[in-house]
Amino acid sequence: MTQSLSLPGKLALGASALFGLLYLSFGLAWLGAPSVIAGALGASLLQGTGLSTQLGDSAAFFLCAGLFMLYGVIRRHPSYLMAGALLIGLVAPARIVAWQVHGAALTVEPIVAEIITFLVVFAAARAVSAK
Repeated sequence: MTQSLSLPGKLALGASALFGLLYLSFGLAWLGAPSVIAGALGASLLQGTGLSTQLGDSAAFFLCAGLFMLYGVIRRHPSYLMAGALLIGLVAPARIVAWQVHGAALTVEPIVAEIITFLVVFAAARAVSAK
């Protein structure tokens, strides 16, 4: 007999599903409306080969993060949840390095959102693995 998730575990799993849908929609937006999503994320679209790289990498990143989270929620599989959490969570320290080392703008709001996403999805992964 399998043990049911606790209320905090259920909430983390539900929030992880919402995060998964959000990041999946970002990935689809990079494919279908790149100027819209770039503007929403405070980015400018590149040109030529740079645009191809920007759209391909950004779409793949967000699609993978979202799909890992959603698959992890649906299958209650902690490894997939952790993969999605790490993809998003590692963006925060990379942004800090970009700011400190390369003179990029310090973007506090996205960093906070990425850390919150990581913590919630990590909590869901732990809850699922503990059951």
